[in-house]
Order: sequence, then structure tokens, then C-alpha cells
Amino acid sequence: MRCWVCGAAAEGVCRFCGRGVCKAHARTRAFLFEAWEQGERLRGLAVEDALHCGVCKIRPDPIDLEFLRQGGELS
Repeated sequence: MRCWVCGAAAEGVCRFCGRGVCKAHARTRAFLFEAWEQGERLRGLAVEDALHCGVCKIRPDPIDLEFLRQGGELS
């Protein structure tokens, strides 16, 4: 696999979009790994330094996840 940005050998894969990325172009971002209800609260596990290609655009604002509580579909 090659780096999406420069074509060099990829050292990893972007956790957000799946693009190959070399060490020179690798970035990191927090990634929500899992979410669950615990009592009245919605809890989650996050990885603080997941590999990010720097090319894909992550939404700047949070999205509503209440559909997870009802088992509905993302719209």
C-alpha cells in the first residue's frame, strides 16, 4: 500500500477513512471506539492518538447520537 499524499510506502492506515499514510504524513486524532449506556449516562471509550491521514475531513461539530439509544438509523 502507498501513502495517499506522496506515494511512499504506507506505514499505517487512517482510522477514519482507510487511506494509506506514511510516517511523514501521519497525524493523530482522538477516536471514539465504543459507546454504551450506563444507568442514565452514555459512556464511551476513546483512543486519544488514532492514526489520521490529514486528508479526510472530520466534522468540526459533534453530531446527535440519540439514535443509538432507540436503535434507529443514522439520517
